[in-house]
Amino acid sequence: MGESRDLRKRLDALNRRPLPPQTRHAADVEEVRRKLRKTQHEVPEPSTQPIQYRRDIPREEPAVRRRRLVHEHIGLTEGVQGEEVLAPDGGPAYVIAERPSHRGEYWTELCEKFCESLRRSESGVRRRLAELCCAPDFSPGELIFVDLETTGLAGTPLFLIGTMTVEDGGLLVRQYLARDYSEERAVISLFLDVLSGKRLLVSFNGKSFDLPYVRVRAVANGMPFEADLPHLDLLHECRRAWRHALPDCKLQTLERHICGRARHSDIPGCEIPEAYHAFVRTSNAAEMVEILEHNVLDLLTLADLLLRLPGHNSRADTAM
Repeated sequence: MGESRDLRKRLDALNRRPLPPQTRHAADVEEVRRKLRKTQHEVPEPSTQPIQYRRDIPREEPAVRRRRLVHEHIGLTEGVQGEEVLAPDGGPAYVIAERPSHRGEYWTELCEKFCESLRRSESGVRRRLAELCCAPDFSPGELIFVDLETTGLAGTPLFLIGTMTVEDGGLLVRQYLARDYSEERAVISLFLDVLSGKRLLVSFNGKSFDLPYVRVRAVANGMPFEADLPHLDLLHECRRAWRHALPDCKLQTLERHICGRARHSDIPGCEIPEAYHAFVRTSNAAEMVEILEHNVLDLLTLADLLLRLPGHNSRADTAM
């Protein structure tokens, strides 16, 4: 109490006059204490009002998976027509063969136009490919397009090698599929066998990704990799031709802006590894069918872009 009186005297001195007497009664103090105790035990109801964001901070929705959920179970042989093939180096793999010209008018026209450009000696495409091979006698059957599907990066297993060649006057797609991880060796063996009879390889980023990837996986499976043939990487060609006119040179960007078409319901590339792992676990090939379709479209786009590169064809800039 003495300290309280001393404090009050100091406050009176600082105020240069006595402070007004306290008027708050004990009942008032008790009421304040009661309200404080009440708020400590109450949980506020969640607000139903939307959160207000500052105008300069964009509101971002959580990422949504674009791929549909798969409910129906589809066996591989139900989803695609293929056959089990024994690889030269031993072991089976599943091989799917398709004539893309059977897909409809647009694809028929693309396939016919591409094969015609390889037959005509004055074609810019044929001249360019023959120069790369250093072979004036280059024939369409010596060309192979390649596109991989893998389980990730940095040397993880590959499970699909898609190829496209010219056979019997038309384009033929062959896809070498590992139905589980043990068939990777057979897939690589079948691919290297067909590659040994070709003189020119065409890919998209294959110099940096596809061919080094196959080489690493061949070594991991104890297989020699001796493929050393001319390689036309269309990523570099497209960058030189259109990098100043396009937002980027990704394959599907080139499809939209250069080929004039877009994919619908295509499985995103980032989801392909997990979709394959799910196929191995469950044998449900519903998503595998989507992956195979994605791979075919990639291969057809390579042929389309090769035709449209400046200087490769007198009608290169003409829409299909």
